[in-house]
Amino acid sequence: MSRRHRRSKVTRVVNLVKKIIAFFFSHIGLCALVVGYALLGAVIFKAVEQPHEIDIQRKVFDARTRAVNKIWDTTFDINRLNSSHWNRTVMEQVEIFKKVLMHSIRRGFDGKQLNENSQWTFTGAFLYSLTIITTIGYGNTAAKTYVGKTLTMLYAIIGIPLMLLFLTNIGDVMAKIFRFLYAQSIRLKFRLILWHKKRKAAKIRRANSLVSRLTRGHRVKTDSSVDSFGLGGGADVEDLLTARVEMEQLEVRETAAAQLEAATVPMSLVVFTMLAYLGVGTATFSIWEQWTLLESFYFCYISLTTIGFGDKFPKTSVKDDSEANFKLVITSVYLLFGMALLAMCFNLAQEEVQNKTRWIADKFRSKDDDDD
Repeated sequence: MSRRHRRSKVTRVVNLVKKIIAFFFSHIGLCALVVGYALLGAVIFKAVEQPHEIDIQRKVFDARTRAVNKIWDTTFDINRLNSSHWNRTVMEQVEIFKKVLMHSIRRGFDGKQLNENSQWTFTGAFLYSLTIITTIGYGNTAAKTYVGKTLTMLYAIIGIPLMLLFLTNIGDVMAKIFRFLYAQSIRLKFRLILWHKKRKAAKIRRANSLVSRLTRGHRVKTDSSVDSFGLGGGADVEDLLTARVEMEQLEVRETAAAQLEAATVPMSLVVFTMLAYLGVGTATFSIWEQWTLLESFYFCYISLTTIGFGDKFPKTSVKDDSEANFKLVITSVYLLFGMALLAMCFNLAQEEVQNKTRWIADKFRSKDDDDD
């Protein structure tokens, strides 16, 4: 009895683990996993790199303060101001400060003041984590400690495949949604055409009914074209009109079915979608960062294509305040969704290219058959 109980317990645990794995590799689970992994990276890199950054800034600040104080003391310690003595003392302090500064630069000092505009805030560390797993790598923020560099490599080993899996999965889902919406737009177009034809047929029927009532009780000589079909009255004309309308509606339905069966999203619509998304980002970052439209479009393009030169970077989103946190969330969502949208566009473009290639191959094949 105890063995069965243990087996059932193990089975429940195994099933629970399977469900957890299945959730994490579902669409929602992958999104949560990527965001959670980036948040974990933000916590780790902030804890590792921020103390080092503060230590370097403090050393430079202390060295500069000592140099200024020494120069001040030298100026007042000399009873009779001696130019050569003063210059020699000042140059010695400048050389000492220069050595400290160069050593600090090699260790990662970027010229920022102590506790001002720190790179390794939580928001800055989160954006750094995001640039690792998306392979954007702006380069303006990088790990300076040996521990941080080691963790960056380990973080990328897991994060980059996870991000590729996320983009592949979400890109396919978005492509299916886009195809569905495009198919719905085609259906809507043909529904409007059918509605227009039905409305036109109803107007013709009302006109024919009015004519029939006006000529009722009198012998009306039908048109020769109607006589040729053997139709002698208004009822026959109405039947003919009804049949014609039904034929037109049938043709419309057949055309719609044929277009839906062979429907692929046109390349022009794919390109327009991507340009529209770039346009939204261009306007947003132009307002936030006070960039020109060209600079903002350049940043969005370089980021979404994962080139990431690093010459343009959203500095207002890495400060440590509520507004910066909001901007960081928007920037992160823009980058993640944009890369998924780019994957979707590649998916749709690939399908369109394959269909065009098959069409060209069929054309050449039919031409060869005609020549034979």
